[in-house]
Amino acid sequence: MIGLLLRQGFKRGVLGGNRTWLTIGGVALTFRLLQKLSGSEPKVVYSEELKPGEALVIANGRDATMVG
Repeated sequence: MIGLLLRQGFKRGVLGGNRTWLTIGGVALTFRLLQKLSGSEPKVVYSEELKPGEALVIANGRDATMVG
């Protein structure tokens, strides 16, 4: 979402001259820079190498059995 706002802000604000999109792009850029500086990168919570024939099932509130 931030990337989309950055692109649109640049395209419509800087290149197109629209002040509203320029402001939106500036806010999105500031947000992105603050994210980078604060180190709020996604954290890996599970990692395992799968062998040939193995599968990983990600389920949310449903039966997580494999069929087949």
